[in-house]
Amino acid sequence: MRKGGSFKIKFTVIAGYLLVVIVMTLGLYGIYRNLVIFSNQKIKNEDLSELLIVGNTLSKLYEIESNQNLFTAESARQYFLKYDSIAPEIDFNLSLLKQTALDTSRVAKIDTIKLLIQEKKVNLQAVATLLDSMARAPELIRTTRSSLVPRELNREVSDFLERNNLHTPHRSQADTSVVLGKRKGFLDRVRNVFVASSDSTIVIKDKSVVSEREFKVIVDTLINKIRYSEKLDLARQKEFQLAFISRLDTMSYTNRMLTARIDDLLKGIEQEEMRKSFQLILSKEQAITGSQRTMFLVSCLAILIALVFGILFLVDINKSQRYRRQLESSHSRISQLLASREKLMLTISHDIKSPVSSILGYIDLMDGNAHKPEEETWLRNMKHSGEHVLHLVSMLLDHHKLEAGTWQLRQSNFRLFDLVEETADSFRPLALQKGLCYSVENHLPPEKVSYGDQYVIRQILSNLISNAIKYTPAGSVSILAETKGDDVAGWFRFSVSDTGEGIDAADQQYIFQEFSRLGVRDDDAGNTEGSGLGLAITKGFVEALQGSISLVSEKEKGSEFVVELPLYPKHKEEENSAGEMYDLEDVSVLVVDDDPIQLNMMAGMLQKKKMHCVVEANPRKTMALLSENMFDIVFMDLRMPQIDGVSLVEKVRHSKDVQEVPVIALSAGSEISAAELQEAGFTDFLPKPVTSGRLYAIIHRYVKGEKPEAHCVPRQVQSNGKGVEALIDFVRDDEHASRGILQSFISETLDNIDQLRKSFAEKDGDKVSEIAHKMLPLFQMMGDVVVIDILQQMKENHLWPAKKETVLLKKIKESVEQATALKMEIEREGNGTPFDNE
Repeated sequence: MRKGGSFKIKFTVIAGYLLVVIVMTLGLYGIYRNLVIFSNQKIKNEDLSELLIVGNTLSKLYEIESNQNLFTAESARQYFLKYDSIAPEIDFNLSLLKQTALDTSRVAKIDTIKLLIQEKKVNLQAVATLLDSMARAPELIRTTRSSLVPRELNREVSDFLERNNLHTPHRSQADTSVVLGKRKGFLDRVRNVFVASSDSTIVIKDKSVVSEREFKVIVDTLINKIRYSEKLDLARQKEFQLAFISRLDTMSYTNRMLTARIDDLLKGIEQEEMRKSFQLILSKEQAITGSQRTMFLVSCLAILIALVFGILFLVDINKSQRYRRQLESSHSRISQLLASREKLMLTISHDIKSPVSSILGYIDLMDGNAHKPEEETWLRNMKHSGEHVLHLVSMLLDHHKLEAGTWQLRQSNFRLFDLVEETADSFRPLALQKGLCYSVENHLPPEKVSYGDQYVIRQILSNLISNAIKYTPAGSVSILAETKGDDVAGWFRFSVSDTGEGIDAADQQYIFQEFSRLGVRDDDAGNTEGSGLGLAITKGFVEALQGSISLVSEKEKGSEFVVELPLYPKHKEEENSAGEMYDLEDVSVLVVDDDPIQLNMMAGMLQKKKMHCVVEANPRKTMALLSENMFDIVFMDLRMPQIDGVSLVEKVRHSKDVQEVPVIALSAGSEISAAELQEAGFTDFLPKPVTSGRLYAIIHRYVKGEKPEAHCVPRQVQSNGKGVEALIDFVRDDEHASRGILQSFISETLDNIDQLRKSFAEKDGDKVSEIAHKMLPLFQMMGDVVVIDILQQMKENHLWPAKKETVLLKKIKESVEQATALKMEIEREGNGTPFDNE
C-alpha cells in the first residue's frame, strides 16, 4: 500500500510539472510567434518614400491648379512659368514611383498619369498658341473700331485730302496687305508672349498715284472698302473671340479633367499606402491582443492545473499520512509482537527447558525401578517425549537468533577431522537401531587444525544426519567428508546421502523454508517427529559461515544434501608482541566480574603494563568505587548473579560524576548484539576469553584516543591450543602472578566441578548453564575442543547425552591436574615458597 501510494504521489507530481511545463511552453511559443509577426509587420522605407512622393506630387498639382488663370497676359505668363518649373519635378516623382512599384497595376496607373500629364501639356500648348494668335493681331483690332463710317468722317477725309494736296491730279494711293508669318512652336509662342520679338506678320504696302479726277472715285471706293472690310473684320473678330472662348473652355475643362484624373490616381496610391499603414497598425494591435490573450489563457490554465494538482497532492498527502499512521500503528503492533515473541523465547528458554530437564532427571532416577513392563514403556515414552520437547525448544531458540540477527559466531581453533568423527559416531546407534546401513567416509587430514565456529559446524552436520536417519525407513545413510583446495586454506565439503522417499523436483524449492515437511506423507505426519525448522536453521548456519548448501533428490530413490564451507587456517597468537607496542603506564582500570579467575587473569595482564588495577567480584560495590576513585576505563561482565551488567551500566550513565567514563562489556555469549550494547550504555565489547593483545588495544583506543588498526583483534574467540599454559602466557615472566592465576584456576575449577556434579544429579539445567557460561572463556583460551563443545551445549541448554557429563568432568579434572603440575613446576624453577592464596 505504501509503495503504491508513494508511486501515485510521484506520478501526480511528475504529471503536474509536465503539464505546467507543456502549457508554459505552448504559451511562450504562441507569444513568440506573435512577437515575430509583430516585428516583421513594419512600414518599409520604400512605403514611406512612396507616401512622401505621392503627397509631394499632389501638392505640386494643387499648386498649379491654384494659379490657373489664362484670361490675362500676366496671369497666363505666371501660370506658364510655374508649370514649366513644376512639370519636371512631377515627372521625376512619377518615375520614382514607377521604380519602387512592385505590382503591375500600380505601374499601369503611373503610366496612365504620365500620359494624362502629357495630354495636359499638349492642351496647354494649344491654349498658348491660341493666346499667341490673339496677341499677334493688334492693328486689326485697333483699326476696326466700329462697323459704320459716319458722314463727318467723309468730310474729314476730304478735308484731309485737300489740306494735304491729295486732290491734285497726281495723288498717291496706298494699299496695305497683312501676311501672317510661319506658325511657331508652343514654347516659342509662350516665350514670344512675354519677350519682345519681331512681328511675324508681314505688312506689304502698295502705293499708287491717282489723278484728281479719280480722287472722288477713290475716296468713295476706299470708304466702301473700309466699310466692307470693317464689317468683315468685325465678323471675323467675333468669330475668333467665340472660338477662343470655346477653345479656352474646352482646354480648361480638359485640364481640369486631367488634373482630376491624376488626382484620383495619386489619391488611390496614397489611400493604398494609408490602407497598408492602417492594416499594419491593426495587425500589430491584433498581435499584442493575441499575446495578451495567450498569456491570460496560459496563466488561467497554469493556475487551474496548480489548483487541481494541489488538491490531488493534498488528497495523496492525506492518504499518505493516513497510511503512515496505519503503518506506524502496524509497526508498533509488530514491535509489540516481536517483543512478546522475545519474551516467549525467553520463557521457553527458562520456564520450559528447566522443568523439562528436571522431568528428564527424575525419569532417569525412576529408570530401573519399574516393577512392570508397561511401566518401563511409560518411562521410555516419557523420556523420549521430554527429549523431543527439549530438542524442539533448542531449535526454536536457534531459529529465533538467526532470524533476529543476534547470532554471533564463536570461532576458535579445532580439528575438523575429530569434529566430524564425533558427530557421525553419535548417530551410529540410532541408525543401527532402525536397521539402516550406516557408513562414514572421513577423508579429512587428521592433524590439520582449522579456525571457525565448531558449534555451528556440528549443528549443521547433526541436522543433516538426523534428517537422513529420520526420513529413511529402510536402506542406507552415507556420509562423506573431504576438503577442496590447498593445505593452508580451502573448502570443506560434507555430503549426506540416503535411500529414503526423496523429494519431488517441484517441492525442492520449499525444502529450506520454515515449518516445511515435504518428505512426509500426510498419513505418516503424526508418526514422524519434527518441527520443519531443521533445514531452515541449517541453511541459516551455512549462510552465516558464507558457505552453500544444495539438494539432489529424486522421488522414491532418495536424497543427497551437500554442504560446502570455507576453511580458514589455524589462527596464530600474536597478541603478546602486539601488546609491547602500547604505553599504558599509570592508566587506572576497574574490572567488575563475579568470576575470581577472570579477575586474577585481567589483574595480571593490567599490572604487567604497570597500570593501576582495581578488581571487584561484587557488582553492588561498583558505584561506591566509582565515586571514591578516578578510573580511566571500566570493564564489566554482562552476566552476574546479583545485578546484570546492563542494569549496572545504566546506573553509571545516570551518575553525573562518571557518566563519561568508557565502560567495556565482557561476555562469552552472543545473546546481545553490539548495537544493543551501545544502546544500553556500553562503549564497546570485549569477548571472553580476554587476551592481553585485545585488552591492551581497547584500553589504548579509549584512553589514549588512538585506534591502532594493525593490532585490534576482531570480536572472535581465539585459542592457541596450549592447554593450561595459555592462562599464564602473558605473565610468564612474573612468577608470583603466574602462580596466583594457576591457584585461582585450580580452586575455582574444583568448586565448579562440585557444583556441576550436584547440578547434574538434580537435573538443574539453569545452574548447569550458569556454571558453563562462567567456565567457557577459560577453556576457550586453553583450546580444549572437547570441553568447549560440551560447555557450549550446556550453556545454551541444549540436550546432551548423559555420557558427556562424565567426559566433561573427566576433562576438567585433567585440566586441574595440569594446572597443579604447572604451578609446582614454576615453584621449583623459581625456588620459591608455595603460593598462599588467601
